[in-house]
Amino acid sequence: MSRVQWSDDDVALWQDGRVSAEGTLPFPTLVAGIPPPPSAQLDPYLDAAAKCFARHGIKRASVQDVARELGVNRTTVYRQIGNVDDMVRLLLARELHRFLAEVPLQVGPERGPASVVSLLAAVVRHARSHPVLVKVLRDEPELIGPFLVAELPALINRVASQIVPLLQWEMDQGSLADRDPGRLADWLVRTAVTLIVAPPPDDLEEFLSDLLLPTLVPTRPETRGRTVRRK
Repeated sequence: MSRVQWSDDDVALWQDGRVSAEGTLPFPTLVAGIPPPPSAQLDPYLDAAAKCFARHGIKRASVQDVARELGVNRTTVYRQIGNVDDMVRLLLARELHRFLAEVPLQVGPERGPASVVSLLAAVVRHARSHPVLVKVLRDEPELIGPFLVAELPALINRVASQIVPLLQWEMDQGSLADRDPGRLADWLVRTAVTLIVAPPPDDLEEFLSDLLLPTLVPTRPETRGRTVRRK
């Protein structure tokens, strides 16, 4: 596989490339489950940090690099967005909110299992297109393990807890199989994270369909308005 190289222009295009509201799927309830986004006033600092991370890697980037990118002094950067660890957390929060506010997903009229497969595929592709993650997965994979241990459990819990109402509503409509929505949400989030780190060798949608549809397709699709089984 060829090595992807991201230029500063690539990073800027990715950051500024916002999909129009037409054909996208907003998830305002998901956003509520994630730490608040940084103030928009910090965007120039976080944009510069993203460029430095994509260029140098997280381990090699410094506050001074970000200051040089912005043309300001190191103290100004530190006062606004802290050290490199703080920058990573702020950038993650911002990108999550941006993505969840307007998911770049052409879902069309589909509902039920097909929409879940499309959503997970969009999440995986969107995450793997992020220039910082491209750099980390390629040149700093040793950072992934500590992140998964330290940050992932809480992130899974927050995101999964916000997916539950969406899944339950689909189950109530008979669009999804009647399963425990909490466990299903947790499993979907874990599946997405796994595929972001290690994507399948073949077509992503086909892989997800083979994996998810046996679990998601309702056994009695004609049933409507039933109560979801709870533990």
